[in-house]
Amino acid sequence: MKSTKPVHEMTYILLLLPAIIIVFYWFSSQNTSRMEERNQYYALDCARQKTMQIDGELNNAMNLIKTYAHFIGDSLSTPKVTARMLDGLDDNSLFDALMFTDANGVDYASDGRTSDVTGRRFYTEGIRGQSNTDIVFDPHFFDEAMVCFYTPVYFNGEIIGVLRGAYLAEEYLKNMLATTYFGETADVFLCAPDGTAIASSDDKAYSGNLLNTLSQNGVIDEKTAGLVQDVFENGGEGSFLCAPGSQTDNICIIHLPEHNFALVQTFPETITKRMVNAENLAGIQLEAILIGLFTIYVIALLIRASQNKKLLEQENREMGYIINGIITLFSRFALVDFETDTYQYLSGTRPQDEEIACSGSYQDLSDYLCSIITDEDGKEECARFMDKTSVQDALETQDDLRIECHVSRGGRMEWEHMNIICLERKYGRASKVLIIRQNITEVKEQQLRIQAQMSHANRKERQYRIAITSNSFCTFEFNLTQDWIEHDITRTVNGGQVSLLGPAGLSAPCRASECFEKWKEFVLPESIEDYSQIVNTAYLLEQFELGNAQVDAEYWGAAPQGVPMCIRQSFIMTQDSATNDILVMVVSKEITEQMHKQREQTQALQDALMQAQHANRAKTTFLSNMSHDIRTPMNAIIGFATIAMNHIDSKDQVSDCLQKVLSSSNHLLSLINDILDMSRIESGKVQIKEQECNISDLMHNLVNIIQPQVKAKQLELFIDTFEVTNEDIIADALKLNQVFINLLSNAVKYTPAGGTITFQIIQKATFRHGYGDFIFRIKDNGIGMSPEFASHIFEPFEREVTATQSGIQGTGLGMAITKNIVEMMNGTISVETAPGKGSEFTVTVTLKLQDTEKNTAQIKELEGMRVLVVDDDYNTCDSVSKMLKQIGMRPEWTTSGREAGYRTQSALEEGDAFHTFIIDWQMPELSGLETAKKIRHIAGEHVPIIILTAYDWSDIEAEAKEAGITAFCAKPLFMSDLKSVLLAANNLAGKTEKRAEWTLADFTGKRILLVEDIELNREIAEIILTEAGFEVESAPDGTDAVTMMEKAEEYYYDAILMDVQMPIMNGYEATRAIRNLHRKDVSTLPIIAMTANALEEDKEAALKNGMNAHIAKPIDMDIFIGVLKEFLQ
Repeated sequence: MKSTKPVHEMTYILLLLPAIIIVFYWFSSQNTSRMEERNQYYALDCARQKTMQIDGELNNAMNLIKTYAHFIGDSLSTPKVTARMLDGLDDNSLFDALMFTDANGVDYASDGRTSDVTGRRFYTEGIRGQSNTDIVFDPHFFDEAMVCFYTPVYFNGEIIGVLRGAYLAEEYLKNMLATTYFGETADVFLCAPDGTAIASSDDKAYSGNLLNTLSQNGVIDEKTAGLVQDVFENGGEGSFLCAPGSQTDNICIIHLPEHNFALVQTFPETITKRMVNAENLAGIQLEAILIGLFTIYVIALLIRASQNKKLLEQENREMGYIINGIITLFSRFALVDFETDTYQYLSGTRPQDEEIACSGSYQDLSDYLCSIITDEDGKEECARFMDKTSVQDALETQDDLRIECHVSRGGRMEWEHMNIICLERKYGRASKVLIIRQNITEVKEQQLRIQAQMSHANRKERQYRIAITSNSFCTFEFNLTQDWIEHDITRTVNGGQVSLLGPAGLSAPCRASECFEKWKEFVLPESIEDYSQIVNTAYLLEQFELGNAQVDAEYWGAAPQGVPMCIRQSFIMTQDSATNDILVMVVSKEITEQMHKQREQTQALQDALMQAQHANRAKTTFLSNMSHDIRTPMNAIIGFATIAMNHIDSKDQVSDCLQKVLSSSNHLLSLINDILDMSRIESGKVQIKEQECNISDLMHNLVNIIQPQVKAKQLELFIDTFEVTNEDIIADALKLNQVFINLLSNAVKYTPAGGTITFQIIQKATFRHGYGDFIFRIKDNGIGMSPEFASHIFEPFEREVTATQSGIQGTGLGMAITKNIVEMMNGTISVETAPGKGSEFTVTVTLKLQDTEKNTAQIKELEGMRVLVVDDDYNTCDSVSKMLKQIGMRPEWTTSGREAGYRTQSALEEGDAFHTFIIDWQMPELSGLETAKKIRHIAGEHVPIIILTAYDWSDIEAEAKEAGITAFCAKPLFMSDLKSVLLAANNLAGKTEKRAEWTLADFTGKRILLVEDIELNREIAEIILTEAGFEVESAPDGTDAVTMMEKAEEYYYDAILMDVQMPIMNGYEATRAIRNLHRKDVSTLPIIAMTANALEEDKEAALKNGMNAHIAKPIDMDIFIGVLKEFLQ
């Protein structure tokens, strides 16, 4: 048994030994595979670290070039980057070279060289707003390849070019790519996305596809090359083991997506062999010493495992340091899976707020990120930015998205930068993305402070320059230290630039002292001493050293036209920080007017005193005149009213008295209206209300108004038109009428019986389309005015002393009102007068035209007809003939009635008889009546004869018809009047009689409430309203009106006429009370103010207090009925 035990033990040992050998062989094989796999991971980690280093270097360079581009864009005043600017940046730049490409593809180096780069990728992508990295193998400015970082340059929000920073590719990339792996040099290659080698860490040159080169040289096998090629094509990263026999056992590839490069790294096979041998050495020793060393081998394995664990722990710690560093910059990482619409915060990071979980649906994350943004617009922008479809669409063409957000955290406003980086794409769409958030509050606030400071400085500089150069006629600069003027000194004259050095016999550049000396010949003798003392370089240097940065010189010089001008030259001196030279900006301003104003100030004060004294005297005279002028018609009103009451049974006498009372009342009203008009004009409340009107209608209405006054004084009124081709105008007809009535009334007032008044309307040619220049002349042969009074005639309260003494009434405001109205129409008014010779007023105004072609149409039925014009005034004959020619007739004219008869007979005998005759009523040799009789006798009974006259047709109608007159046309004669009378005389148009609008009104069935406290006014209104068909109910006060409304049924009254000034409750209070009643009808019930408060502010007050309209007393019937019809029909 004892002998068998060793046998058994030996058997066990023999059996164990093969087992150990087999296990060791198996272990060695597995250990070799494991070490190769571990080495593969180590190699990938090494490649990743190198990738992060390179990526960091490239990002730093890219951020640097973007910073340069930002500062260049902010510093530009014009959209142009100069070589000088590039050179300044190049001196302080970390790049080997800085270049700028403008929008046209012209590349500029800092030394001024240029080239065309329109075909380069950095230009085509950069000009579209992209920033990236590019390798230029054949640069224009250098002999070797360059690594370029490019970004667009913006000016006022638009891209003006591309800024490019470059490093020499060989030196820069070689140093960047150099690395070691476990103490041995590893080969690192930077490649394009298609596999083309760009640079390597060794000194070898590689051309074409890197994988082909490595495969052909035996560095890697073809199968491994194929796997690496797949990563090139599909993106991402990979680590691959090479087949035995290759010169390297590991090759790693990692894409740099932001820079469109790929990093390829190969590792020496000796490293793996050394590691495997080291691992198997213990096994070989165990095999040599068999079982005895098995334990030692196990222990060695354990020790080795422990060492490997520590190594891994160290590597993990180092990786942790890197991750912590990244987390310091980007504290939040969220991985989003668009396929499952979920998110997950990465290990080691978590949301800052507890409102959002570490994982969940993507929509919850999007809603949370939008909710912390402060402003609504920002929330909407963030929601659009975070939208899943929008993110996937945007990431189809780019690898990351960026946005700045203004967020609120714990009540504190912060700035946050958010990046969405595409990690994985499926079928071209982003499927996984990484959301990174970074707090940039300090950087943003500093940036905003810098921008605010720069904006403030720029604004101050602009304000300063504007302030010192405003109103200057010449500004230039020169170097005081060097006594040197570099550029020509010019000023603008008649839109062109004129040199100021040329007249002095100088040209730029020149010495400043010589220029100042030459300019003395243009300085007047009285100022030569002051000029010589101040305007010299020695004096300016002395003042600058004394601390005076600005020196002013005032002197008189000769202007180009030979007129003396006073000049103030300001010398503003600053010291250049770069050269310490004193630079001077010279601002020249003309202060001639200021000097004249200073000299005239005393005279102006004296004139103002005299004007004030004159105004006081004028007001005193006005009060005296008004006392007389108002009492005069009031005396007539009281006197004739008393006479009428004493003779109440005498209808004729009462009628005569009432007519005179009415006339005196109208005159008194006109005096009051003049005062009110002047008040409104002085307060600026009169407005020109332009509307369509007709000059012909305006003039004929004017004649109807003024004709009774003309007849009453036994005067002759002649009104003529000349070249008036446009009658239809756009103007304020009432204001024009007021101007002409004032002027004609004055002419009638101051022209003795038997005198004449002429009114001429003239249209002048103008090149301004749609406008016409009109001249209105009113001339009389009355008493005239003295030159002293004529100079003040347009001032308020002015009346000639002779006028007062002669008993002529008036306020003295008519001419002031007239002048103000004319000037409001942008016109002018002037007067020529002399005592005893009469006065001539000329009004010139430009008026808008309605339709320049409206009155030029011909009368078809009268085309080619012969017509004879007979008038003793040549201008009238010429004017009428031109209008007849426009109508289409063949006009002829004569100034003699006798010649008219002779020409009528001759035309008849020639067989080309006159179709129509137009004859003036009054002619010196043979009157119009006698001429008409003579022509009628010759031409027969059916020939139209038209009479032109300024008289009323009713005065001469019987006599004219007896003489055979066919039609009548009142002067002034316009085209529309002439066409109308020709149509009527030839039976080509009928007449329609127009009745006054107020006589046609019928308000039968309408009920109105009349509120009026004055019984007499109430009685007058009741009569007028009753005759118009109204049912009238009256209230003597506002309180009664409110009571009647409360008691009446709804919609009982159709309207209310409300006085304003009443003793207990005024009209405004009554209107507000009625509007506030709890009734349905009060909101739409028309309430119309009928009051003697006739100013514009009274109308506005009525509307503000709830009234619908305003009617001024005394009542104008047409206006009164028109307003009622507006609301009740």
